Amino acid sequence: KTSPYEFYQFWFNQDDRDVVKYLKYFTFLSREEIEELAEAVKQHPEQREAQRTLAREVTRFVHGKEGVREAEQISRALFSGEIMELTGKELERAFKKMPYVTVSSLPMNIVDVLVDGGIVSSRRQAREDIANGAILVNGTVVKDAAEEVCAHPNTDGKYAVIRRGKKNYFLVGVEARK
Repeated sequence: KTSPYEFYQFWFNQDDRDVVKYLKYFTFLSREEIEELAEAVKQHPEQREAQRTLAREVTRFVHGKEGVREAEQISRALFSGEIMELTGKELERAFKKMPYVTVSSLPMNIVDVLVDGGIVSSRRQAREDIANGAILVNGTVVKDAAEEVCAHPNTDGKYAVIRRGKKNYFLVGVEARK
């Protein structure tokens, strides 16, 4: 019931204090491999190698090799900002529990999308964020408040992805016509 990406992220986000214990409980890694990962946590916790290994191993058990590939591809794309490589299905899975806003149609002015979608509180804030380079649409920095938001090319016109700041992603969907 959990997408490979969500499942992978759950395990990847485990605390340094718990990851070695979880490697022992939930994987079939050898004692030596786990000891090496425990040492990596002590020496270079910022690299999160133990968490990556835990996420990879447990996701492979539940979702298979293809699930691991998809989860790692989505993770890389979102955290690097290179979302153009994702397919429409991968975007849907990645944004399943992230903020979702709807608009009547795309293309649409960026300021209108930001305000109408509740991503920012005012037109002034939208223009300020754009001027500061804090708004990305489909992975590209918006430089002008007059720019139009177009759908992500891999979504058949259904979605656009907006990032505000470093980590705040929003999936913008086009309302279904009745």
